[in-house]
Amino acid sequence: VGDTWRPFVIKGVNMGMALPGKFPSEFPTDSSLYAGWLDTIAAMHTNALRIYTILPPTFYRAVRGWNLTHADRPLYIVHGVWTELPPDNDFDDPAFNSGYHTEIQRVVDLLHGSADFAPTPGHAGGRYDADVSPWTIAYIMGREWEPYSVVLYNQRVKTPRHHAGRFLSIGTASATDVWMAAQCDYLLSYEFDTYNALRPIAYTNWPTTDPIKHPSETSYDEQMKFRGLTYDRPDDGLPPHEEDGPSLDANLVHATAANPAGWFASYHVYPYYPDFILYDSAYSAARSSFGPSNYIGYLRALKKYHAGIPLMIAEFGVPTSRGNAHLQPQGFNHGGLDEREAAAMNARLAAEIREAGAAGEIFFAWIDEWFKKNWFSADFELPRENARQWHNALSPEQHYGIMALLAGAPGVSPELGGRPDRWRALPVLQKGALLGKDTALLRVGNDEAYVYLALDLPQFRGRPFPFASTHLQVGIDTYRAELGQAVLPVSGLRSGAGFEFLLEVNDTTDAQLKILPEYSPYMPLRLVASGAYFGEHFRRPIYSSHRVDGVFDTLFALTNRPRFLNATTQVRGRGVNLGRLRYGTLGASTLSDWWWDAADGRLEFRLPWGLLNVSDPSSGRVLFESSVERALHPVENAPASQLTGVVTDGFRFGVAAIRSGPDVVGTIPALDAYGNWPLSSFTTWKWKTWETPTWHAHLKPVYYALQKLWEVP
Repeated sequence: VGDTWRPFVIKGVNMGMALPGKFPSEFPTDSSLYAGWLDTIAAMHTNALRIYTILPPTFYRAVRGWNLTHADRPLYIVHGVWTELPPDNDFDDPAFNSGYHTEIQRVVDLLHGSADFAPTPGHAGGRYDADVSPWTIAYIMGREWEPYSVVLYNQRVKTPRHHAGRFLSIGTASATDVWMAAQCDYLLSYEFDTYNALRPIAYTNWPTTDPIKHPSETSYDEQMKFRGLTYDRPDDGLPPHEEDGPSLDANLVHATAANPAGWFASYHVYPYYPDFILYDSAYSAARSSFGPSNYIGYLRALKKYHAGIPLMIAEFGVPTSRGNAHLQPQGFNHGGLDEREAAAMNARLAAEIREAGAAGEIFFAWIDEWFKKNWFSADFELPRENARQWHNALSPEQHYGIMALLAGAPGVSPELGGRPDRWRALPVLQKGALLGKDTALLRVGNDEAYVYLALDLPQFRGRPFPFASTHLQVGIDTYRAELGQAVLPVSGLRSGAGFEFLLEVNDTTDAQLKILPEYSPYMPLRLVASGAYFGEHFRRPIYSSHRVDGVFDTLFALTNRPRFLNATTQVRGRGVNLGRLRYGTLGASTLSDWWWDAADGRLEFRLPWGLLNVSDPSSGRVLFESSVERALHPVENAPASQLTGVVTDGFRFGVAAIRSGPDVVGTIPALDAYGNWPLSSFTTWKWKTWETPTWHAHLKPVYYALQKLWEVP
């Protein structure tokens, strides 16, 4: 304030900007959209916005407009300068460094309202005339740096380096540490020489490249040695991804006497990753004011290590996806949390960051972004460039937002336990007789995230469904009727349409989706449970074949693979059954999958596209191996089989009600005279594909949880 510095605790939000259907570089240009967002964000008692890269001029104009009219509670900016990794991981590459320095200059210039440059592929541009420098409080440079890139650059530069800069210095250190400090010093020098201004600065870091040694984290080579296996190096020549290998150490960097703005450490820290946060004994023994907390254990270690400089947690949060990519001891999982659960956990994470003594926290992120990819689901989103067109409920990365961007036009998509007219609006696919009545209707519809099934049973209107005596089977054929399981288990029904999936409903606590074994993307449970498995989390090839044995597998997915903590201590693998369906209304849980509407006599199901191996619903594609024969029987020098998305001819559904074991008491469609389902009796469902998705927004409960927490200074 004026010529003096005062303590300031950042309570910020990371500003992802990609709306549904857009690539990450296709930023909104509507200033009124930004103005509305800023109003909402400020009302959450947020005091800072983190920007990763250059945004359109309209964004900075909106920020300046907000701050000029709300001088008592401005939104400060923490700005980044984005870069991809350099060619061949060579941070000395002249063209790479020249390009990065140009980007640095552009960021500084635009913040001072003095930049004019044309947009380029992947980058915003235009005339930047809004000076937001009075509210720019800090810089955080770069991205999460891949450990293999750090390793390869340090190996390339055989001798240690140093940097004696004007505003930052670093003594003898690794080449990557020195490069980081030099880029930060370059920005400070450029802004001081051009605008006579200095601000605190840091580079992005994360636990994977932190400078702390973690006893429970063994290297990939050690894992192989402890298992008595040999590690085959990949063909790409890259070293394995190590979570406790190379490090970047902000403590090595010092602000010079000419730099009163100072230097800080900035980390992205999530509670579920890497595994050493879960398994290091010191973190497992830690407690916060809320109770046991591996998360605060790690934060305290990070704070202790960086005791001489401020520590910023520049990303944190847990997502609200149906898919769960990693389990954490206190339940701070990488997904599998409904919006209420995530809100409570995110508020606790924010409180623990403060309790650990950090200088601030920046929540990730403002909106759900559909384009984002996650290791748990990215291999099954094909073609990859179309992932932005649909919302994958299995992908945690698409569900971090404070503001949910949900599939479907406002007021249109059915909601479990919601308005009956939305379910009645779904087209009737087939009719049939279930439980002694011939008035049962099967309705099917979709939006950009889910397939909706409605089974209207008017004879049970106003009554509970007889789950104690009646079970339901729904066979789902998603690709080529001649492929798939032709016999349903228990009921023994034979079908002319082969089913890739089986939906079993026994009661409100026992319903699940199962899959044809060879069509499952996930490793079989028996290998995970044995403790002997150490490969990838997924299986190949993925294909459908004609079967008549009634066998379906669960959709169990490995989330935490087994690993050795040392030569004698092993932790077993863990996972989740993605096919288990949660009973309840959408009001009870945003992760509910099905519901019995007694008042209207209807079973309602909401199935994520990804759970049905749909690789891109916007173009009608499902997963399938490009050459099953090549995948099963590789031929030397022959082209490798690839997992692709193939256009489906449509879905077919067979519904059977059974009692007393195999007794079939009704089906949709009707059986023939021999008690079978002929292919001709099925009506094929084909949905309308799209090039522009529909969507609507709402604030998740995390908004109000953080609002309450952050209202306290």
